[in-house]
Amino acid sequence: MFELKNCLTAAALAGVAISADACTSWAIHRSCTKSKRMIIQKCRDSFPGRIDADIRIAPNGWRWMRIGSNQHYPNFGMNEKGVAITMNDGDQTDIKHPGKGRAGMSAALTIRMVVTNCETAAQAVEMIKHVGRNGLKLGSNASYLIADPNRAFLVDLAHGYAEAKEITGGTIVISNTWHLPGGEEISTKSASFGRGDRAREANTRMALQNSRDNGKYTVRGCMDVSRIACGKAFRDKYPYRVGKGGGNSLGCSCFELDAEYPAYLSYAWLALGPQQHTIYLPIPMSLDQMPEKLRDGSWAMLSYDLREKVGTNPGYLAEFSKLEDKFIAEVEAARQKARGLLKEGRNDEAAKLLNDTFGRHFAEADALLTKVHAEAGAAGAAKFEKR
Repeated sequence: MFELKNCLTAAALAGVAISADACTSWAIHRSCTKSKRMIIQKCRDSFPGRIDADIRIAPNGWRWMRIGSNQHYPNFGMNEKGVAITMNDGDQTDIKHPGKGRAGMSAALTIRMVVTNCETAAQAVEMIKHVGRNGLKLGSNASYLIADPNRAFLVDLAHGYAEAKEITGGTIVISNTWHLPGGEEISTKSASFGRGDRAREANTRMALQNSRDNGKYTVRGCMDVSRIACGKAFRDKYPYRVGKGGGNSLGCSCFELDAEYPAYLSYAWLALGPQQHTIYLPIPMSLDQMPEKLRDGSWAMLSYDLREKVGTNPGYLAEFSKLEDKFIAEVEAARQKARGLLKEGRNDEAAKLLNDTFGRHFAEADALLTKVHAEAGAAGAAKFEKR
């Protein structure tokens, strides 16, 4: 399925600098979603810096979506087979990769190997287990959520260790702590250190439950929950991190995986930049390439600047949500029409329809984000106080 020696050669290029970040992620089984599609969401926290996205072609010809802070390796991503993968920090241990020239794989390199080689989530699980159990894990320990249109998995990973479990229904929320039996044998994470992670998971899970539409989870609900600001008290631990002088939320992607035509109808709802200060963009897997503003990091820099200008819970979120609701309705209509074209073998027409729809959506989102940014610069934070 993949050539391990290529992974190990590339590992030297990846280096230890690409490591896991403190984040909140969740997977929602398709049996529980309104769209009947598998959903996997990543809310990424790290130190502010460049974050961008593009479409890549793997050596085997597969198209894949790279999202992250390094132009060679994804922090999370999806491929044309409908395999999506996210990762969080795992527990601390005393077992570390020895380095000193010994081959190893960073988290970001592992994610890249998944999206460029794995046709199913189950294949990805086996690849990642191989990395852990053969002592190839480089850098921070991790938890991976991996899904394809039909199956989803959690993998806990460290140097010399890997455990995996299929998610056969319901939801799972993870935040920087291992969940599977076995890890307690090597974990050195204290109970006091992990309480914040567990509180964030519990509060996020409850918020997702409260966001359901007639008992079913939705992309809209995932977007809304991702923007709930994290506070200091345990009861206020949520996905949107607002810390000063440390890590902050850098953005999100809500992957929605289509079982019939994943190379066309699977989407990444992408908040590139702090999710309270940017607009979720609906990126179809059929897209030829991302707009330059997404590729060069300038889109995210606008939202960073907005956060600095106006702070937490800005009033313009209502405008962002209204535009996103429009996108959700129009994407679903475009998907239905494209599905009909795909059934007739008119693949190029289907791709053009989806890509043109995205082009219009990006233009609308870019206009609104640019307008809000200009107004914030002119009027200051007072204009955007929470209404």
